[in-house]
Amino acid sequence: MSIFDDVTPGEEAETVDTVYKLIKERKLETAALLILRAAGLFAPLAGAMGRFFLGPVTPFMGHREEKWIWTLEKTENVNKLIAMLEADEEKEAEPCLETTPPAS
Repeated sequence: MSIFDDVTPGEEAETVDTVYKLIKERKLETAALLILRAAGLFAPLAGAMGRFFLGPVTPFMGHREEKWIWTLEKTENVNKLIAMLEADEEKEAEPCLETTPPAS
């Protein structure tokens, strides 16, 4: 018997979207990209450590924090979040198509 609840693929997708929205609302895209790229390879280790240290209090915390740990410890979810943030960055960096005529 495990004290951790299983996280479904639907809950994983919802959690990635929630994290993405949280980053966008606080305008932390650049900082999030730096951290995710630098520490993304250690996501499985960080998830294991999080479950180890939070294990005794997990029954009192609720399922939300547990979903975040399970979701963000998977490298594919971290890569998906990076791709979402990079796609937005590229959209914002595109030059405006409207041009003003040169001054004569």
